[in-house]
Amino acid sequence: MKHSSISLIAAALAVAAPASAQSPANSRQLDAAWDEFQQATAESATFLRQHPFYRDPENRASAYAYLASMMLARIEEDLIFDGDFPYFRVLDHRIREGGDNPDQRYLIATLNGGETYRVWGRLGKNRRLDFQVYAGDPYVAGSGGRAAAALSFEQLKVAPDGTFEIWLSPDKHPGNWLENPKDASQILVRQIFSDWGSETPGDVHIDRVGHEGDLKPVLTDAAMAMRLRKAAADLRTHVQVWPTMVDTRYLKRAANTIGEPFDPGALGGVPGRFMASGNFNLAPDEALIVRTWPMSGNYQGIQLADLWFSSLEYANRQTSLTGDQAARSADGSYYFVIAGRDPGVPNWLDTTGRQRGVILLRYDGMSEKMFNPAQYPTATKVKLTEIRKYLPKDTPAISEEQRGKSMAERRRHVQLRFDN
Repeated sequence: MKHSSISLIAAALAVAAPASAQSPANSRQLDAAWDEFQQATAESATFLRQHPFYRDPENRASAYAYLASMMLARIEEDLIFDGDFPYFRVLDHRIREGGDNPDQRYLIATLNGGETYRVWGRLGKNRRLDFQVYAGDPYVAGSGGRAAAALSFEQLKVAPDGTFEIWLSPDKHPGNWLENPKDASQILVRQIFSDWGSETPGDVHIDRVGHEGDLKPVLTDAAMAMRLRKAAADLRTHVQVWPTMVDTRYLKRAANTIGEPFDPGALGGVPGRFMASGNFNLAPDEALIVRTWPMSGNYQGIQLADLWFSSLEYANRQTSLTGDQAARSADGSYYFVIAGRDPGVPNWLDTTGRQRGVILLRYDGMSEKMFNPAQYPTATKVKLTEIRKYLPKDTPAISEEQRGKSMAERRRHVQLRFDN
């Protein structure tokens, strides 16, 4: 599953069909499709350069990092993987897309709608394992995409030895089952971690039922041309959708505030999840104190993202925290300090020097159908030098050694999560 972008491109383009299966017309189509993909890349770069976010120097290098991530994702999704011979690809720290959660290991496989697949594996020490079938892209406005089916961790039937099996098919199947309607396009698996010091991933695999022994045909010019055209179209769409969502949804709120928790299901979020969001806009000498409460679910977390909706660096910076990682005050709540400099408290969220960014909070597995208004997250902007006035007296100080230890734990966990 781990490839560099160069090796992915090479793998996609180096496979050639026998000469007898090709034609000059197909070869011309292939060349034209490659040119179209290059043009989509150029158009996407122009879109980012002309975007209002790009006017801020802090968003320029990250714009190209974002574009590179989107290129890599489309190469993997459209050029390499297919529904006939499915594998799970990992959306990891190379591909930061759509407010990607630092606490999750996302697995994505392409589906042929209306066919039957078997997903199988073994639970690891992850906090949750949730499955969802998409038909198109629910987060792209006007596309008609939808979340077609879901199987939550609470619903998953697991054998005593930790193994599980899920059937994807158009008709109901005994045991763990997800509908695979005719318009389905992919399955998304979320492995969620809360205690980064002890939790590690299990394994998840997929087979197209009845075709496990099929020989994969050699890729033809026409087939590759079709994949390149799809990659070009998807690149144009995805590069634009996330900053547009940030601009129209997250920045419409007043800066340094948190909105009411909501159900993100309509945008493709996992069922049973509550989310809350806001944005920060802080001078170097300012901080934002976000107060939250522990909820009934088995996972909750807070993270920061940039304006392209990419997660901030989370393995080598503390830009996210879970309920297990955060220090809880005697009053029963969590106080997170968002700032560009380390304030010497455990629950610091590092803006990495950014003035502006997005704040995302997630709550999974809650038993309540409604979020208690008395426990809505709150946000208070203060001077960085005065944060102790606004924090509980029992808020501990954290030493440089303690901070270094927690950072080493973060880096270790991310490597264990993705480098296997």
